[in-house]
Amino acid sequence: MSVVMLLDSIVRVEFVWYWLDEKGKWIEYGKKNSQHVAAMISSSELEAAFLADQKGIVFFHAGTQLYELNFQEMVQRNVYYQTKRRVCRWPRLVFFGGSQQNDKCRPFESSFPFHEFPSNWDQTALPDIGYKLVKVSESAEDHHEIKEVFELTMEGYVISTIQRIQNPSLWQRDQMKKLNGGKEVAERLLFHGTSTSHLHEICEQNFDWRICGTHGTLYGKGSYFARDASYSHAYCHSNTRTKTMIVARVLVGDYVPGKATYLRPPCRPNQGNRFYDSCVDNTPNPSIFVIFEKHQIYPAYIIEYEPVSYCVIM
Repeated sequence: MSVVMLLDSIVRVEFVWYWLDEKGKWIEYGKKNSQHVAAMISSSELEAAFLADQKGIVFFHAGTQLYELNFQEMVQRNVYYQTKRRVCRWPRLVFFGGSQQNDKCRPFESSFPFHEFPSNWDQTALPDIGYKLVKVSESAEDHHEIKEVFELTMEGYVISTIQRIQNPSLWQRDQMKKLNGGKEVAERLLFHGTSTSHLHEICEQNFDWRICGTHGTLYGKGSYFARDASYSHAYCHSNTRTKTMIVARVLVGDYVPGKATYLRPPCRPNQGNRFYDSCVDNTPNPSIFVIFEKHQIYPAYIIEYEPVSYCVIM
């Protein structure tokens, strides 16, 4: 804890611990969440434990559930359900003495993302566990964006439904920015074709090329994504007229041509062990991207589409 003088007041810096709930709201430890349940450990107790061992793990109860908090990973995990929540340690100024009549607090300004989820998500459909599918209105901006790109290469097919995948535990947009020194990383909206039997697993746990990968390994052993829906269409297996395709938000970053032997992208020249972010089929104008790390991918939408029905008058 730090103490500094500010004019005629003393300012103390204290750290407060928060966890991210299912609605994208940060809740201070020891205070009740929207379900009126509070962690049976206070922020000050967590801070004391953290100062004693910054790589430690703390166990505590909230209601009937047992949780563990990993200081090194800054993650809270439900021991029974294995669900994870983000955790943050947030500095706060406390004024006392001088002309201050009472202790007053205000937070430091910071770039920490308190508005964690995309603005177009339905905030009433954020599950505690797993994911929810939310139908996207045809008038919505993201519906127009996906439809426009889909139709560029899918003549003869029409979209029947677009559903947004809302999985708070998979939304890690800022993770790669941190690994990139806080800089923005190039993101693309890309298509992925797979069997309908894999949809639930992808929505729940993200992409795994060992399970979902039927795209071969020409450019590396990773998850394959395409700029053109027509490429992914070849891998959309269904026993009905209606087919399904996934649209993913992919942090492609800096890429290089892939090779079948790659288990990860190669190292950047003259940058030690810093790797490229992804591999592609063609560097000047890539149409296929191979991603090796899950934190670079978010399965964003499921498209249901079918052949255009033509009315023939005899």
